[in-house]
Amino acid sequence: MKFPAARIAALLVLLTLFAGVLRFAAIGFGLPDRFRPDEEYLVANALGFQEDSNPHFAIYPAAQIYLLHAALRLSTALEGHEGDFHTAYAGAAGLGRAHLIGRGLAATFGTASVPALYWALAPAWGTGAGLAAAAVLATSTLHVRESKYATTDAACTFWLVLAIGAALRVVRGGRLRSSLALGVFTGLATATKYPAAAFLVALGLAHIGARHREGRSLWRTAFDLRAWSSVWVAAAVFVAVTPWLWLDWAQTVADFEYQRGFVTHGIGNAFSGHGWLWLLGTALPDSLGPELALATIAATLWAALVRRPPGAFSLLAFLLVAAAGISASHYVFYRYLLVPLPVLAAFTGLGLAAVGARLRARFGNPIGFAITLLLVAALLLPGTIRDYKLIRLFGRRDSRTMAREWIEQNVPPGVPIATTVPDSPYGKPQLEGRNPWILLDSPMSLASRGVHWVLLDESPLRFYSPPAPADLIESLQNLGQVRLDVNPHKPASPEPVFDQADAFYIPLQHGSSMKRPGPRIRIWEIDPTKGKTP
Repeated sequence: MKFPAARIAALLVLLTLFAGVLRFAAIGFGLPDRFRPDEEYLVANALGFQEDSNPHFAIYPAAQIYLLHAALRLSTALEGHEGDFHTAYAGAAGLGRAHLIGRGLAATFGTASVPALYWALAPAWGTGAGLAAAAVLATSTLHVRESKYATTDAACTFWLVLAIGAALRVVRGGRLRSSLALGVFTGLATATKYPAAAFLVALGLAHIGARHREGRSLWRTAFDLRAWSSVWVAAAVFVAVTPWLWLDWAQTVADFEYQRGFVTHGIGNAFSGHGWLWLLGTALPDSLGPELALATIAATLWAALVRRPPGAFSLLAFLLVAAAGISASHYVFYRYLLVPLPVLAAFTGLGLAAVGARLRARFGNPIGFAITLLLVAALLLPGTIRDYKLIRLFGRRDSRTMAREWIEQNVPPGVPIATTVPDSPYGKPQLEGRNPWILLDSPMSLASRGVHWVLLDESPLRFYSPPAPADLIESLQNLGQVRLDVNPHKPASPEPVFDQADAFYIPLQHGSSMKRPGPRIRIWEIDPTKGKTP
């Protein structure tokens, strides 16, 4: 069943607009407080250029840092700001504005990835596969969430989607311009996020597949100009966009050594997981929802073993290499799944298109098409509902913001506040040095030292916000008074599902179990005359 080009364009525009609404909604969450870990790496370095273009930071490649710096410069220029560039983003308000620009840039990349995936797939695998894959990506809760953050993930996904399109064009047509485009997009993806280098496997195998279709031997393929041009262009783009990786080699070595320890040994978080079983049985269902995760795995196996469309072998190889890298590390976040996600969405779209073709052949075009639409809607509706819950939480005031405002009104500056895990700032209100954190011990001991304020943060993210011991709570109840209790979790609701490795307090599953983002925060005022500790 063929649709007129105008109708396809209209569907794609509507799908892109819907994706944009999901990604741009509530991107100002938390500001001027900053509750998304890792945003500071991008924003602070984009603001930090002084006399040269050296970011003095190699844990991330520099492409998105430079792009955000350009966006920040453009914003000040459009507003006619006459002062120093750094003055425009000074203070809490200016830094919040910089974060908002970074999030807007990420949301733009995330939204653009949806029509880009259609562009990548439709010529090789058909219009139905392209539209279905774009719909899968548009409603994917993990992609929606990560497109709201001023980090590298959404931009990397966009460049990988374009690389997929170029790889499929190499397999089908074998033109030099497709090979050059493949090199450019692979280089940009890798210059945005290092794990995207796994697509070099797809780059090489796409050229082998093209030469196989042309009837050339593997020996002749090894000396093919197009393949080597693609590789060298990818390398040239990566070097050109990240020059200080080489020019400041000492910084690169130091940052890589720092990161290597985490990748090899993790951070001692007993609640986080890794390995193939965790990846397929926990991370993927938590990130996409169990229904879409199952459909994605089934469609990928079907494409690999049964359908085997043009370019499938190269994309499958990339998928395996990327997944192997994720599963081998001991320091893994759910968001790492965004690297292989475009390929998973592509195979899912191909499978849905094949099911639709079978249904139309069986029941005829009108009925078969209607059944197909119902099937796609049933598969994607749970994710869309999760997206709505996610956005609703993003738009509500965080418990840490409420605690900060209460402290600013009720606790004098400079007065210390005792808490558990004072060196972990993620579950705490951001006081910016206004009140120092000290380690919590017995309330009577604190009172004897003149410390009268205690803050406890508690969340299913137990590594970052562990529950306080029951005897400590009892002591606080005997010697203190609860002055503030903000509990985001609804009673008798399913426990929300978080990425236990990531200190972000909005869940991917069971979002309706929370009234607002953040941990439960309780603030006690200790009164040693109230009673005695047990």
